[in-house]
Amino acid sequence: MIEAIHINKYFGGNHVLKNISCLFEKGRTNLIIGQSGSGKTVLMKCLVGLYEVDSGKVLYNDRNFSAMKTEQRKMIRQEIGMLFQQGALFDMMNVEENVMFPLSMFTNKSIEENKDRANLVLKRVNLENANDLMPSELSGGMRKRVAIARAIAMNPQYLFCDEPNSGLDPQTAGVIDHLIQEITLEYDITTIVNTHDMNSVLSIGDQVNFIYKGELWWQGTKDEILETTNPELNEFVFGTELTSRLKKSIS
Repeated sequence: MIEAIHINKYFGGNHVLKNISCLFEKGRTNLIIGQSGSGKTVLMKCLVGLYEVDSGKVLYNDRNFSAMKTEQRKMIRQEIGMLFQQGALFDMMNVEENVMFPLSMFTNKSIEENKDRANLVLKRVNLENANDLMPSELSGGMRKRVAIARAIAMNPQYLFCDEPNSGLDPQTAGVIDHLIQEITLEYDITTIVNTHDMNSVLSIGDQVNFIYKGELWWQGTKDEILETTNPELNEFVFGTELTSRLKKSIS
């Protein structure tokens, strides 16, 4: 569980996050949505400590991450898996080496133990026997699955996913969505997904947090979002012809 309590963040005179409080629950896919520039990416970066909050607290299972010193934060960061927007694989490393990288950096296990773990998580994302492939040989969906395997290699308690479907076709995006949801349930992880993809929201949004102009404007589930009367959220969710037709079909 991760909790943000009265988070405020400024960049110069720009008040980017305004008194945001929200709870991200364990074993659920917790989504942060909002328009570009709304503050959703800044919120995620504050949660992982890439940005310092100007006021408020970030708690990891009641541990005050915001008040910790660098060495204390390192311990929590080893409990965090990150899935970056473009996968962020190392081009000069093959699949196995990419997945083993955090294990080599943060554990004292042998190479064989790390290889066994890499094989296990690669099998989990349906990429067994892809160990020797280079990132340039992978499709977009395969790159994302390798990135997921690397993110869960350390058996994290917390998983952050930044626009996991960016650049993927709808069918592949759906595969990635469900893989993230399955892993969340299987490993009982606190998963936070930053997205603007409404297919993701309606498919895996166990808890949805809508950020509007730096404020937490609405919270609910993927089912509740279809019935909301919040005008700003409706404009965001049903702003395309497809989602507008969906809205009309359930009205």
